[in-house]
Amino acid sequence: MALLDVRNLSIDIETAQGKIRVIDKASLSIVDGSIHGLIGESGSGKTLIAKAILGLHASNWTVTADRLFLGQTDLTKLSPRDRRKILGKEISTIFQEPSTYLDPSQKIRVQIESVLPKKSWKQYCRGLLKKLGYSNVPSSRRLQIKELLHKVGIQNHVSVLNSYPHQLSEGMCQKVMIAMAIANNPRLIIADEPTTAMEAVTQSQIFRLLYKLNQLNNTTLLILSNNFAHTSKISDYMTLIYCGQTVESGSYKHIIEAAMHPYTQAMLKTIMYDGKEHGHKQEIYILPGNIPSSNQLPIGCRLGPRCPRAQRICVKNPTITTKKGHSYRCHYPIKLS
Repeated sequence: MALLDVRNLSIDIETAQGKIRVIDKASLSIVDGSIHGLIGESGSGKTLIAKAILGLHASNWTVTADRLFLGQTDLTKLSPRDRRKILGKEISTIFQEPSTYLDPSQKIRVQIESVLPKKSWKQYCRGLLKKLGYSNVPSSRRLQIKELLHKVGIQNHVSVLNSYPHQLSEGMCQKVMIAMAIANNPRLIIADEPTTAMEAVTQSQIFRLLYKLNQLNNTTLLILSNNFAHTSKISDYMTLIYCGQTVESGSYKHIIEAAMHPYTQAMLKTIMYDGKEHGHKQEIYILPGNIPSSNQLPIGCRLGPRCPRAQRICVKNPTITTKKGHSYRCHYPIKLS
């Protein structure tokens, strides 16, 4: 069952040069309890799709969709106020470059406390016991914060809670953001480039942590990334996006073993060589050309100018073909033997 169902999502942005369609009929189907990777080069539109889902778009955006459902809730019919009520409870976000999203003027303890659920009956009882003179009753919120930090792999929670964001490493700030994201047990977490500019060891730690959250809490994850190798290792399903168009989507097995779109094949070649992982000092495959800017997008298939299989018909926008849950957008898909 799809927890998040997005069909034919389009985003037009009004600019000085006129209206530009930056997202063109993108579709996503996120299965409840799964890890779904939305993968594409920087500037392909991953963050724009996430902002449209969250309702964080600017006033010069025009967002349209045939379907934009979270469970049984139609997100397109919610007012901005109702959409904000969903954020943090139903959907949480982990941003890239976490230190820029944490408040530099407040300690970590204050920032985590601000996202915790309101007082529960259990907390009320603890407060009542304290009023009656039981001084050794531990604070429920303090225990909750400690549990959250331990869940995300922060053992020295006392020093972290008493620190400001600039006093912590980028990896530690990301763990704090993940703790804040799971504080309300959301149904869906959108992780936008969660390991940008981090060293390799820290990247692996963050991806292991996200995988652990999914396995232990059955939390649905949508991971936006340009790192095909890391994301594919933990994803159940993957969607490839290029210049605002979703070009291929399917299960991990379908994408790895039976990629149909040339862009997907190019991404696979960056991590594999004749079905095997790249060896030491082996040349890495690079798709020729550069990703076009949003105001100079090609007509029809947006991969056309870089595609090794492009032909005359590619000036027309290809339709999506779906076979057994595996969909692709290409006039000349890769023929499988």
